[in-house]
Amino acid sequence: MVPEAVIRLRVIRRGRRAEELLFTAARRLGRDRLDADDSGLIVLRLDGRGPKAWDTVRDALDSAGSDWRQWIHLAPRPTN
Repeated sequence: MVPEAVIRLRVIRRGRRAEELLFTAARRLGRDRLDADDSGLIVLRLDGRGPKAWDTVRDALDSAGSDWRQWIHLAPRPTN
């Protein structure tokens, strides 16, 4: 059985650029889209251990654009 990691993102600035970043990151993660709830929260469930899954999400965001931190908050990296 492969463990499941839960990684949280929060859209801190809504707008076209945030949507572009999320679209590109979603594609890198093999998903159609990443949808935020009304409060801007996105909960991702990924196969694998927390730190490795977190690195995967961060890499997807990095590939989407160097400005992603201005638009999206990535929860702190899990320790296990």
